[in-house]
Amino acid sequence: MNRFLNSLKLGQKLYLLFFVGVLIPMFITDWMILHNIIQSSRDTIQNEMEKCANAVEYGLQKHLEYPVTIAHNLYKSQVMEDFLNREYSSAAEYYEAFYRLKSSLLFDSNIGIEGGNLSIYADNPTIINGSGFYRLDTEKDSDWYRAFEEADKQSSLQFVYEPASLTDRSPTRKVVLFMRMDMENFKGCEKILRLELDYEGLAEVMKDLDTVNQNRQILVCKDTTIVLSEKSIEEKDQPFGIRDHIEKGTYRKAIQLYDQSFTINVLPEKGREWYFFSENGRKFLLMLLINIVLPLVMLRMIENSVTRRILSLEKSFDSEMEDELQLITRIEGDDEITSLTRSYNRMAIRMNELIMTVYKDKLHEQEMDIARQNAELLALHSQINPHFLFNALESIRMHSLLRGETETAEMVGKLAVMERTYVNWGGDAVSIGKEMEFVQAYLTLQKYRFGDRLNYEVSVDPDCEQFGIPKLTIVTFVENACIHGIESKSTPGWIFIRAFKQNNKMCIEIEDTGEGLDEEEVTELNNRIKNVTIEDMKNKKHVGTMNAYLRLKKMTKGLVEFELTSEKGVGTMVRIVMPLEIRI
Repeated sequence: MNRFLNSLKLGQKLYLLFFVGVLIPMFITDWMILHNIIQSSRDTIQNEMEKCANAVEYGLQKHLEYPVTIAHNLYKSQVMEDFLNREYSSAAEYYEAFYRLKSSLLFDSNIGIEGGNLSIYADNPTIINGSGFYRLDTEKDSDWYRAFEEADKQSSLQFVYEPASLTDRSPTRKVVLFMRMDMENFKGCEKILRLELDYEGLAEVMKDLDTVNQNRQILVCKDTTIVLSEKSIEEKDQPFGIRDHIEKGTYRKAIQLYDQSFTINVLPEKGREWYFFSENGRKFLLMLLINIVLPLVMLRMIENSVTRRILSLEKSFDSEMEDELQLITRIEGDDEITSLTRSYNRMAIRMNELIMTVYKDKLHEQEMDIARQNAELLALHSQINPHFLFNALESIRMHSLLRGETETAEMVGKLAVMERTYVNWGGDAVSIGKEMEFVQAYLTLQKYRFGDRLNYEVSVDPDCEQFGIPKLTIVTFVENACIHGIESKSTPGWIFIRAFKQNNKMCIEIEDTGEGLDEEEVTELNNRIKNVTIEDMKNKKHVGTMNAYLRLKKMTKGLVEFELTSEKGVGTMVRIVMPLEIRI
């Protein structure tokens, strides 16, 4: 810790003290307060949303209570059960029994109960459709009957949308309660009670709740279908909406209405959580003012008093004035920094005297030496200018052509190409296409030398030709293949040079069918290549290979992959894998 503190500047130490001693404790304290406020607001909002959901559940159950109670009374009536199970021999007999049922149960007042429309279906072919009673066999192909059968429950509450038809020209939403009339003490045919409830009455329940909770949306859903909301009355002639996602913070309550599962979704009120925080905004601003602004202002004042003069002293040491140190002319205060500033001025005066007597003379001597060396280099450069060599080679080539020695002229031309590449070192990088031209020239010369003992094949993908590579890299490995592979072999051999893309990388392979290397030599050479340094260039063994790999490693910033494989008596292959980013 002492080493770390000593490495910091004084201003950094002051800010570190402010950060550790003021900001961190303040943020921890304020975070705890803020967390408690937000958590309290969330609990309050959760309680409010829970009350809304309970109110919706209570309102729906209360609205359904009266019509459903009357339906249950009919459902449990033994007189009703006997009427539905009896087989009638004629329509007159049926109507006589129907009127007796009306007088005994006051059925007229029940069939059109407030908030619902009652229908009873029985699997009795002697019943005549009408006046609230219907044969079940006429409805077995209907959608509602199939849905009720698939549900396989005692009762089912369904929200149904019916589009416009010939009998009912306006589309509408409906709420229908289906109940099976098959209690244990009842026997006979299958009977279903169908109670069509007032959808607008249920929608009014949601609208009344929306009046109380104007900024909070409440949805009653069956699976993903929105069956009730505060806008249900305006949307009563439209299909039910679909809720494809659940907003974060939604309060959801599952309820059961007549064997059917529904979910009451109370959506969060936007910005509600931050309402409680905004009420305490002034307190937070005051805390920030006390805990941050005032200490920061004091810190800046101390920094101006101390660090500004230290920085002025530091700048004087780093002065860029020629040949001498800059003196500090304005000395403020009467503290330790003032004493240090005066000591610096005394030291600067003495150093300036030494610079005038020693440094300037030494600098002048060095400048003269550099000028002399530059003159010598220019003279040497003029002496070794290679153009005369190219002119001489061109004269030999033209002379050979005039004498009809085309093969010799071609070889001289290839030699000129190679020499020019050696000399033109404007930059170390060259495109693979240019490098392959040099390889072709080199192999042509070697072919002239070895004759039928050497065969070669150069294969380069067209989209690889513009990628960069260090100059004379590939030809170094080709030269090794000729000298160490083909030259020492009495039988004909091949050299293959390939450049292609593979797995988003550039791959270069130099393969020969020469004498090859034994396993120990391959292992040693691979280890040397992977750990090569400039100092290894002093070792003259395999210096060309080491030089080529070292330049490849430098150009690719160490991302090159190099693999040498060989088998004694079979041949050798060098594989180079590089990133694709290097282009010329």
